Amino acid sequence: MDLTQFQWKNRLLFIFAEDDNHPLFKDLQSQIAAQKAEIDDRDLIVFEVPAHGPARMNTDPLDRKDADSIRNHFAIPSNTFSFILVGKDGGIKLKLEDRVDLSDVFGLIDSMPMRQREMQQKNQ
Repeated sequence: MDLTQFQWKNRLLFIFAEDDNHPLFKDLQSQIAAQKAEIDDRDLIVFEVPAHGPARMNTDPLDRKDADSIRNHFAIPSNTFSFILVGKDGGIKLKLEDRVDLSDVFGLIDSMPMRQREMQQKNQ
């Protein structure tokens, strides 16, 4: 999958785990579902990429070939939980292999210059 198609349009959240029963994976899915408006407001696309089981881009199924391509792009082993935030510029802004609190991620995004400009434009 060519991730450059999202550059300058969307921020990308990638969630990797061995399968979708991983506790950190499930926790993040719950946070995302509960904060859908916050996700949308920040132009985020969420990629759920378990090594085993269905992969998704937001709520749409993601082809296994694309899911494997994304996993290989970031060099994530199949037995690893990992969270990656990619900015609109295509650069990795955050990479964690532990519990993720979405409010912290939103705070990081909101501190970025591009997001600051977006918020100013919305308030005009």
